[in-house]
Amino acid sequence: MKKGPAILVLLAILLTVAVFLLPKTAQQEEGQSIETERVEHDHSGEKGFTSVADSLVEDALSKLESGELPPMQAVMAIADVAEKFPENVKANFTLGVMSMQTGQYSKALSRFKTVIDQDPLNGDAYLLYARSQMFLGDSTAAKSVLEDALEKLSDEKTLKAIRDEMASIINN
Repeated sequence: MKKGPAILVLLAILLTVAVFLLPKTAQQEEGQSIETERVEHDHSGEKGFTSVADSLVEDALSKLESGELPPMQAVMAIADVAEKFPENVKANFTLGVMSMQTGQYSKALSRFKTVIDQDPLNGDAYLLYARSQMFLGDSTAAKSVLEDALEKLSDEKTLKAIRDEMASIINN
């Protein structure tokens, strides 16, 4: 018996099995995106789920905090998540905060608007959106967004923070 053809058949079988076992990319899996995949996590005994996109943002922030990743690379990693998943709340909120920290209030407005559109009960997004408006000199728009938040939100702690913010706008 010749060994050459037997080895070729065996290699072909191994190669076929290897191709089938390779992980699929998000584009290969029809109808499934990385954003909708969920990863189970456990924080202080509490079970929950986080999207893979959120996990990527958390990873970039963790690496930024530890010094493993320079600030600009962390921002770029988070911006990449926001580009791939434009409606991701965590990526847009984080980029909004970072935009405010660097004085880019127009960019912050855009990010917080996306967060509010996706999560209309996010009181922090309303507050930071209003503060960005104030830094841009538009107290009327800031007051308007806070009034909108008062109508939509019910958490007393958040409502108090919004009322305090409105009082600071009126007093200035």
